[in-house]
Amino acid sequence: MAKAFKTYNEQIELLQKKNLAIEDVDKTISLLKKYSYFTLINGYKAPFKDKFGNYKNKTSIDDIIFLYTFDDNIRHILMKYILKIELHIKSLISYSFCKKFEVDEAAYQNALNYNYTNANLQKPINDLIQILGIQLKKANQFPYMQHQADEHKNIPLWALTKALTFGNVSKMYACQKDSIKSEIAKEFSEVRENELAIMLDILTRYRNVCAHNERLYDFKYKDSRLKTTSYHQKFNLTTNNPVASNLFDVVIFLKCLLDEATFEAFVKDFSFEINSLSEKTNQIQKSQILKLMSFPQNWDEILKI
Repeated sequence: MAKAFKTYNEQIELLQKKNLAIEDVDKTISLLKKYSYFTLINGYKAPFKDKFGNYKNKTSIDDIIFLYTFDDNIRHILMKYILKIELHIKSLISYSFCKKFEVDEAAYQNALNYNYTNANLQKPINDLIQILGIQLKKANQFPYMQHQADEHKNIPLWALTKALTFGNVSKMYACQKDSIKSEIAKEFSEVRENELAIMLDILTRYRNVCAHNERLYDFKYKDSRLKTTSYHQKFNLTTNNPVASNLFDVVIFLKCLLDEATFEAFVKDFSFEINSLSEKTNQIQKSQILKLMSFPQNWDEILKI
């Protein structure tokens, strides 16, 4: 049976019955209007509940908003650094592909210029070419693509990739011939070409979590895993168990794919948010939030290795 509609005041009464401290009703109603009960309460209540389903003693609506704000902030941080990787990968793919097959747009629409001898990749390659064709038809929506079409009667891959999603680019890398994948992976000293394909797939999903404002801090991606990078081995985090990828795996991927200075900036930004959350609320300890994110307690020290 569907849940009955509840007014804002009824929602507050329900929260108070479950032991959530609400001192300012008007402020709480404003929060519910801004974020919705489903997003704010259902999304972030779990760490504050006891085993009976009530809120732990002295938990307030502020504690929940602190956790929501923390999650929102780390979404923006992660998105910022994934976008840097996305730009880098787009640049590497377009360069390596055009170096081998030249710049004519017919080249990247030719299935034989991808790893088509691999039967498992034939459908993904056909799907990719269809996506590229659709983007070409939308050239008038992108001034930089329309300029290439008008001036050169050709839209090279480096112009087209700018309009592709990270998911498209991830698939494009996976469909490349081995020689091109190898050339791209060599740009990252700790990454093998098959690992890079999995990393890009996982990063795509986490990018989408960030873009669509889904809860990030405890998100796990069950459809794709990679637990055996050289960094996993260095940090003693390798596993043969079929567990899902988690947020700390993504942090390891960032260490693999970002330059040292950029990664250090990421760690500084991320660490600030973790420490800030622990300072704002006593209802969720720093050790607890790290555990929920699947982070080792000494995560920042580990990443200096």
